[in-house]
Amino acid sequence: MLIDIPSNEELWAALQQSFLVGWAPVAIFIMATAGFALLYAGMVRKKNVSHTIIMINVGWTLAFLMYYVIGYPLAYYSTNPFIGLPQWLPTVPNPLPPGLESIEGVGPYFTGIGGDMAGWFKMSMFAITVIGIVPGALAERDKFWGWIIAAALISGIIYPIVEHWVWSGVGWLNNIGFIDYAGSGVVHLTGGMLALTGAKMIGPRIGKFVGKDKNPRPFFGHSIPLSTIGAWLLVFGWFGFNIGSSTAENQASITAELSWVSITTAMAMAGGLFGAAATSRGHVLTSMVGLLSGAVSICSGAAIMNPLFAFVTGLVAGVITTFAYSLLEYKLHIDDALTAFPVHGACGIWGLVATGLFGSDALGGHPSLAFSTSEWLPQIGIQVIGAVAIAVFVFGMGLLMFFILKKLNLLRVNKDEELFGLDISIHKTFAYPEEMKDEGILR
Repeated sequence: MLIDIPSNEELWAALQQSFLVGWAPVAIFIMATAGFALLYAGMVRKKNVSHTIIMINVGWTLAFLMYYVIGYPLAYYSTNPFIGLPQWLPTVPNPLPPGLESIEGVGPYFTGIGGDMAGWFKMSMFAITVIGIVPGALAERDKFWGWIIAAALISGIIYPIVEHWVWSGVGWLNNIGFIDYAGSGVVHLTGGMLALTGAKMIGPRIGKFVGKDKNPRPFFGHSIPLSTIGAWLLVFGWFGFNIGSSTAENQASITAELSWVSITTAMAMAGGLFGAAATSRGHVLTSMVGLLSGAVSICSGAAIMNPLFAFVTGLVAGVITTFAYSLLEYKLHIDDALTAFPVHGACGIWGLVATGLFGSDALGGHPSLAFSTSEWLPQIGIQVIGAVAIAVFVFGMGLLMFFILKKLNLLRVNKDEELFGLDISIHKTFAYPEEMKDEGILR
C-alpha cells in the first residue's frame, strides 16, 4: 500500500493554517466575549453592571446550540441561492451528515474528514459575535428571557440566511461577486440592524430624552478604564476574526494573505481611533469606540485593500460613528445605549462600500486578490446592492421579532425595576455591593 507523504511545503502550510487560522475561534470566543462584557459593563451605570454582563455571557449559550442544530446547516447545507430547507438529518454528535464534499453546489468551506465539525465550530464564532452586538442597544432596560429567545432566533434563522447569501458558495450575493471577507456585512451590519430595531422597539431609558424637544440627556458609564480594557480585548479577538477568515491552502498564499490582512486590520483600527477622537474633542471612550468602528469597516476588504486606504477607511468609520450616534439621539430620538448601531451597522455599510471604492489593483490593492480596474464601477454597485439587501432584510426581520417580543411583554422590564437597577431588582445582587450600600439603591 502506497502512502502519500506530504512535502515540507505542504507540512509548513498545514502548520501555518492550524496555528494562524485554527486559533481564531478560540481568540474570538474568549477574548471577544470578554471584550464585549467589559466594554458594555463599563459603559452602563453601576446599578446595571451585573445584568449587562450576564446578558452577554448567557446570550451565546442557547445561540450556540441553535447554530449547531439549525443555523449552520441552513447556511451551508442548502443549494438554493436565497433560502431553502437544509438538506440534513440531525445526528449525534455531528450536526451534518457524512459526505458533505460530495454534494454538488455546497460551498467550498471545510469539506473532507472532520471538516464539517471544524467548519461548524469556526463559523459559530461569527454567529455568537452577532449575539454580542445586539444587547448593547438594549442595555439597562432589557428582559432576561426575552433576550434569550431573541438570541436563539437570530442565531438559528436570521443570521444564517444572510450567511448563506454570502459565504456558502452558492448564495445569490456570492454569485454576483459580492465581497465580504470577514463580515462587515454578514456579521456587523446584521448585528447593527438588529440592534437598531431592538432599540426602536424597546424605547428609550427612563429620563433619556427630556423636554418638549426631547433633548438627549447623557447617561455616563461608570468606568472608562473597564470599557477601555474591554475594547482592547475585542481588538485581540478581531485579529482572530479577520486572520481566521483565510481559506488559503499553501505556504506562499497563506503568508501573503495573512500578513496583508494583519496590516490592513491594524491600519483601519488606527484610523478609526483617530477619526473618532478628532470629532469628539478627544473623548477617551468615543476614541475606543472609534477603534472598533475601524475594525468593523475593514472586515470586508481586509484581504484586498492597500494598507494606506485601510487607514482612510478606518478614519472615515471613526467620523461616521460620531455623527451616526448624534443622528440617532438628536434627530431620531432612538436610545442606542452603547452605540451598537453606529459602530456595527453604520460602519458595516461603509466597510462594504469602501471595499468597492478602494479594493482595486489600480489603488495598490493585493497583487493577486484585488479586483481589476475594469471591474471598479460594477464592484461598487455590487457592494451597494449587498449592503442594501442585508440591511433591508435584517431590519424587517428584526422589527417583526422585537415587535412580537414586545407584545408578549418579554422585551422590557417594568418602571420600578429599571429605576432600582436591574442588578438588584432582577438578579438580587450588586456588582459593587459596598459602594452601592453607601450610595443608596436608587442612585
